[in-house]
Amino acid sequence: MDVTTPEFEEKVIRESHKRPVVVDSWAPWCGPCRVLTPTLEGLETEYAGKFALVKVNTDAEPQLAQQFRIMSIPDVKIFKDGKVVGGFIGAQPADRIREILDQFIVPEDYLNVLNLSQKSPAEAKALLPKLKGKRLEEAAWAVARGFLLQQPADAAAATECLQLIPEFGSAQSEARTAALAMLEDGATEELRTLLAGDVNAITPLLDQWLDNIENSKDKQKDKEIMLRAFFLLGNENPLTLDYRRKLSRVLF
Repeated sequence: MDVTTPEFEEKVIRESHKRPVVVDSWAPWCGPCRVLTPTLEGLETEYAGKFALVKVNTDAEPQLAQQFRIMSIPDVKIFKDGKVVGGFIGAQPADRIREILDQFIVPEDYLNVLNLSQKSPAEAKALLPKLKGKRLEEAAWAVARGFLLQQPADAAAATECLQLIPEFGSAQSEARTAALAMLEDGATEELRTLLAGDVNAITPLLDQWLDNIENSKDKQKDKEIMLRAFFLLGNENPLTLDYRRKLSRVLF
Protein backbone atom coordinates (compact mmCIF):
# COMPACT_ATOMS: atom_id res chain seq x y z
CA MET A 1 0.00 0.00 0.00
CA ASP A 2 1.50 3.30 -1.12
CA VAL A 3 0.90 6.29 1.15
CA THR A 4 1.01 9.94 0.29
CA THR A 5 2.19 12.83 2.45
CA PRO A 6 -1.37 13.75 3.60
CA GLU A 7 -2.05 10.10 4.52
CA PHE A 8 1.19 9.55 6.43
CA GLU A 9 -0.08 10.79 9.79
CA GLU A 10 -3.05 8.42 9.82
CA LYS A 11 -1.62 5.35 8.11
CA VAL A 12 1.83 5.40 9.71
CA ILE A 13 2.04 7.56 12.83
CA ARG A 14 -1.38 6.75 14.29
CA GLU A 15 -1.32 3.12 13.15
CA SER A 16 2.08 2.64 14.81
CA HIS A 17 0.42 3.15 18.21
CA LYS A 18 -1.56 -0.05 17.52
CA ARG A 19 1.16 -2.18 15.90
CA PRO A 20 4.57 -1.64 14.28
CA VAL A 21 4.48 -0.07 10.81
CA VAL A 22 7.18 -0.94 8.27
CA VAL A 23 7.70 1.92 5.81
CA ASP A 24 9.47 0.96 2.58
CA SER A 25 10.79 4.01 0.73
CA TRP A 26 11.27 3.17 -2.94
CA ALA A 27 11.18 4.53 -6.49
CA PRO A 28 10.05 2.98 -9.80
CA TRP A 29 13.56 3.11 -11.28
CA CYS A 30 15.21 1.35 -8.31
CA GLY A 31 16.24 -2.26 -9.07
CA PRO A 32 17.00 -3.32 -5.47
CA CYS A 33 13.59 -1.94 -4.49
CA ARG A 34 11.90 -4.39 -6.87
CA VAL A 35 13.96 -7.20 -5.31
CA LEU A 36 12.98 -6.21 -1.77
CA THR A 37 9.25 -5.70 -2.35
CA PRO A 38 8.21 -9.38 -2.66
CA THR A 39 10.33 -10.25 0.38
CA LEU A 40 8.56 -7.64 2.50
CA GLU A 41 5.16 -8.66 1.17
CA GLY A 42 5.90 -12.30 1.96
CA LEU A 43 6.86 -11.38 5.52
CA GLU A 44 3.70 -9.30 5.87
CA THR A 45 1.70 -12.43 5.02
CA GLU A 46 3.85 -14.61 7.29
CA TYR A 47 3.39 -12.29 10.29
CA ALA A 48 -0.37 -12.25 9.71
CA GLY A 49 -1.18 -8.70 10.70
CA LYS A 50 1.41 -8.26 13.44
CA PHE A 51 2.82 -5.32 11.48
CA ALA A 52 1.54 -3.03 8.73
CA LEU A 53 3.54 -2.61 5.53
CA VAL A 54 3.32 0.70 3.68
CA LYS A 55 5.34 2.07 0.78
CA VAL A 56 6.48 5.60 0.04
CA ASN A 57 7.37 6.50 -3.54
CA THR A 58 10.20 8.99 -2.94
CA ASP A 59 9.82 10.43 -6.46
CA ALA A 60 6.14 11.22 -5.82
CA GLU A 61 6.61 12.21 -2.15
CA PRO A 62 9.89 14.17 -1.92
CA GLN A 63 8.65 15.96 1.21
CA LEU A 64 8.52 12.68 3.15
CA ALA A 65 11.90 11.63 1.76
CA GLN A 66 13.39 14.90 3.00
CA GLN A 67 11.62 14.77 6.38
CA PHE A 68 13.00 11.30 7.15
CA ARG A 69 16.39 11.91 5.54
CA ILE A 70 16.10 9.22 2.90
CA MET A 71 19.53 9.31 1.24
CA SER A 72 19.56 5.90 -0.43
CA ILE A 73 16.83 3.46 -1.42
CA PRO A 74 15.41 1.05 -0.63
CA ASP A 75 15.24 2.52 2.86
CA VAL A 76 13.06 0.68 5.36
CA LYS A 77 12.06 2.28 8.66
CA ILE A 78 10.05 0.69 11.45
CA PHE A 79 7.68 2.97 13.33
CA LYS A 80 6.34 2.19 16.78
CA ASP A 81 4.37 4.54 19.05
CA GLY A 82 4.82 7.34 16.54
CA LYS A 83 8.61 7.12 16.33
CA VAL A 84 11.24 5.43 14.17
CA VAL A 85 12.62 2.57 16.27
CA GLY A 86 14.63 0.60 13.72
CA GLY A 87 15.12 -0.31 10.09
CA PHE A 88 17.69 -0.99 7.41
CA ILE A 89 18.95 0.22 4.03
CA GLY A 90 19.26 -1.88 0.89
CA ALA A 91 17.74 -5.20 -0.13
CA GLN A 92 18.12 -7.72 2.71
CA PRO A 93 17.32 -11.45 2.87
CA ALA A 94 14.19 -12.56 4.69
CA ASP A 95 16.09 -14.11 7.62
CA ARG A 96 17.88 -10.84 8.35
CA ILE A 97 14.64 -8.86 8.16
CA ARG A 98 12.99 -11.33 10.55
CA GLU A 99 15.78 -10.69 13.07
CA ILE A 100 15.09 -6.96 12.86
CA LEU A 101 11.32 -7.33 13.03
CA ASP A 102 11.50 -9.69 16.00
CA GLN A 103 13.08 -6.94 18.08
CA PHE A 104 9.69 -5.23 17.97
CA ILE A 105 7.26 -8.08 17.28
CA VAL A 106 7.04 -11.03 19.64
CA PRO A 107 6.56 -14.25 17.59
CA GLU A 108 3.59 -16.44 18.54
CA ASP A 109 5.79 -19.55 18.65
CA TYR A 110 8.08 -17.84 21.16
CA LEU A 111 5.16 -17.01 23.44
CA ASN A 112 3.88 -20.57 23.15
CA VAL A 113 7.27 -21.98 24.18
CA LEU A 114 7.48 -19.69 27.20
CA ASN A 115 3.94 -20.56 28.28
CA LEU A 116 4.68 -24.30 28.04
CA SER A 117 8.24 -24.25 29.36
CA GLN A 118 7.37 -24.83 33.03
CA LYS A 119 4.23 -26.95 32.88
CA SER A 120 5.14 -29.04 29.82
CA PRO A 121 8.83 -28.61 28.91
CA ALA A 122 8.79 -31.61 26.53
CA GLU A 123 6.01 -30.02 24.49
CA ALA A 124 7.84 -26.69 24.57
CA LYS A 125 11.10 -28.33 23.44
CA ALA A 126 9.37 -29.64 20.32
CA LEU A 127 8.62 -26.03 19.29
CA LEU A 128 12.20 -24.74 19.66
CA PRO A 129 13.18 -25.50 16.01
CA LYS A 130 10.65 -22.86 14.92
CA LEU A 131 12.67 -20.12 16.64
CA LYS A 132 15.90 -18.40 15.69
CA GLY A 133 18.44 -15.98 17.11
CA LYS A 134 17.90 -14.35 20.48
CA ARG A 135 14.35 -15.68 20.78
CA LEU A 136 15.67 -19.23 20.46
CA GLU A 137 18.36 -18.62 23.08
CA GLU A 138 15.87 -17.14 25.56
CA ALA A 139 13.36 -19.92 24.92
CA ALA A 140 15.98 -22.68 25.14
CA TRP A 141 17.04 -21.39 28.56
CA ALA A 142 13.42 -21.29 29.75
CA VAL A 143 12.79 -24.86 28.58
CA ALA A 144 16.05 -26.14 30.09
CA ARG A 145 15.02 -24.56 33.38
CA GLY A 146 11.62 -26.28 33.09
CA PHE A 147 13.24 -29.70 32.64
CA LEU A 148 15.49 -29.14 35.65
CA LEU A 149 12.74 -27.91 37.95
CA GLN A 150 10.28 -30.69 37.17
CA GLN A 151 10.23 -33.73 39.47
CA PRO A 152 12.24 -35.73 38.69
CA ALA A 153 14.65 -33.48 36.82
CA ASP A 154 15.46 -34.45 33.24
CA ALA A 155 19.14 -33.52 33.01
CA ALA A 156 19.60 -35.03 29.54
CA ALA A 157 16.77 -33.02 27.96
CA ALA A 158 17.95 -29.89 29.76
CA THR A 159 21.45 -30.40 28.38
CA GLU A 160 20.08 -30.65 24.83
CA CYS A 161 18.34 -27.31 25.28
CA LEU A 162 21.39 -25.67 26.82
CA GLN A 163 23.48 -26.75 23.85
CA LEU A 164 21.27 -24.56 21.63
CA ILE A 165 22.64 -21.48 23.41
CA PRO A 166 25.99 -20.17 22.08
CA GLU A 167 28.94 -20.59 24.38
CA PHE A 168 29.80 -16.92 23.91
CA GLY A 169 27.90 -13.79 22.91
CA SER A 170 24.45 -14.61 24.23
CA ALA A 171 22.76 -13.05 27.25
CA GLN A 172 22.35 -16.64 28.50
CA SER A 173 25.92 -17.82 27.72
CA GLU A 174 27.32 -17.49 31.24
CA ALA A 175 24.33 -19.19 32.85
CA ARG A 176 24.41 -21.90 30.17
CA THR A 177 28.08 -22.66 30.87
CA ALA A 178 27.51 -22.69 34.63
CA ALA A 179 24.52 -25.01 34.34
CA LEU A 180 26.34 -27.44 32.05
CA ALA A 181 29.33 -27.54 34.42
CA MET A 182 27.10 -28.32 37.40
CA LEU A 183 25.28 -31.04 35.48
CA GLU A 184 28.60 -32.57 34.46
CA ASP A 185 29.71 -32.53 38.10
CA GLY A 186 26.50 -34.23 39.18
CA ALA A 187 25.34 -31.20 41.17
CA THR A 188 21.80 -31.38 39.80
CA GLU A 189 20.08 -30.73 43.14
CA GLU A 190 22.24 -27.69 43.86
CA LEU A 191 21.45 -26.42 40.36
CA ARG A 192 17.74 -26.95 40.95
CA THR A 193 17.96 -24.97 44.18
CA LEU A 194 19.61 -22.03 42.44
CA LEU A 195 17.12 -22.03 39.57
CA ALA A 196 14.11 -22.26 41.89
CA GLY A 197 15.09 -18.91 43.38
CA ASP A 198 14.07 -19.56 47.01
CA VAL A 199 16.32 -17.27 49.07
CA ASN A 200 15.86 -19.40 52.20
CA ALA A 201 17.20 -22.46 50.37
CA ILE A 202 19.92 -20.68 48.39
CA THR A 203 21.50 -18.82 51.32
CA PRO A 204 22.63 -21.93 53.25
CA LEU A 205 24.06 -23.32 50.03
CA LEU A 206 26.10 -20.16 49.40
CA ASP A 207 27.22 -20.11 53.04
CA GLN A 208 28.42 -23.70 52.75
CA TRP A 209 30.37 -22.98 49.57
CA LEU A 210 31.86 -19.86 51.13
CA ASP A 211 32.95 -21.86 54.17
CA ASN A 212 34.48 -24.48 51.89
CA ILE A 213 36.50 -21.78 50.12
CA GLU A 214 37.70 -20.28 53.38
CA ASN A 215 38.97 -23.65 54.58
CA SER A 216 40.20 -25.01 51.29
CA LYS A 217 43.73 -25.23 50.00
CA ASP A 218 42.48 -25.21 46.40
CA LYS A 219 40.61 -21.90 46.56
CA GLN A 220 40.53 -21.43 42.78
CA LYS A 221 38.49 -24.59 42.24
CA ASP A 222 36.01 -23.73 44.97
CA LYS A 223 35.85 -20.14 43.75
CA GLU A 224 34.64 -21.42 40.38
CA ILE A 225 31.71 -23.11 42.12
CA MET A 226 30.64 -19.79 43.64
CA LEU A 227 31.04 -18.00 40.32
CA ARG A 228 28.74 -20.54 38.69
CA ALA A 229 26.14 -19.72 41.30
CA PHE A 230 26.49 -15.99 40.59
CA PHE A 231 26.05 -16.56 36.85
CA LEU A 232 22.90 -18.56 37.49
CA LEU A 233 21.44 -16.08 39.97
CA GLY A 234 22.27 -13.07 37.76
CA ASN A 235 24.64 -10.19 38.34
CA GLU A 236 21.95 -7.89 39.73
CA ASN A 237 20.51 -10.41 42.18
CA PRO A 238 20.90 -9.11 45.78
CA LEU A 239 22.37 -12.48 46.81
CA THR A 240 25.00 -12.22 44.09
CA LEU A 241 25.94 -8.69 45.14
CA ASP A 242 26.11 -9.67 48.83
CA TYR A 243 28.10 -12.88 48.35
CA ARG A 244 30.50 -11.34 45.87
CA ARG A 245 31.56 -8.98 48.66
CA LYS A 246 31.85 -11.88 51.10
CA LEU A 247 33.87 -13.89 48.59
CA SER A 248 36.26 -10.99 48.05
CA ARG A 249 36.89 -10.75 51.81
CA VAL A 250 37.62 -14.47 52.00
CA LEU A 251 39.97 -14.44 49.03
CA PHE A 252 41.82 -11.22 49.76
